[in-house]
Amino acid sequence: MSEHNEENRYKKFIELFRNPKNRRKMDNPSAVNEGRNTCGDTIQVYLKIKNGKIIDASYEGAFCAFSNASASQVTEFVKGMEVGEVIAIDRPKLFELVGDDLSDNPHRLRCILFPLNTIKDACRKYQEGKAEQDFKKDLSDIPCHCSTENAEMGIE
Repeated sequence: MSEHNEENRYKKFIELFRNPKNRRKMDNPSAVNEGRNTCGDTIQVYLKIKNGKIIDASYEGAFCAFSNASASQVTEFVKGMEVGEVIAIDRPKLFELVGDDLSDNPHRLRCILFPLNTIKDACRKYQEGKAEQDFKKDLSDIPCHCSTENAEMGIE
């Protein structure tokens, strides 16, 4: 892939990295979950749930541009959804949200799946009545190259 095509391909990710939606700590969330990737990326997700429906979603953490972009899109998308609907979100829907399936790059694929998996775990915990517990989960054995890839894209 040429450098120009690579830049165009990741334009949406870079824009969301620079201007994320919902990146904030939430006061009085109904469910909180922490995710941890093997590369060291971490995310804390917050969900406010009323009558089984997500009325607000936010996140914070230390992660790469791709995880940040995915978290931004997913937290926006899940607002208004039933908890069970969120658990049922599949990869094709996520790829549609972020605008790319990244299946040709397993490192970046893991990064965009990371926030969704953490949110889905928060929803499962909520359903099980364990919403107050912190939960840490390693998502992959794939070594991370986020710092190198972020630098190559001109984002730090």
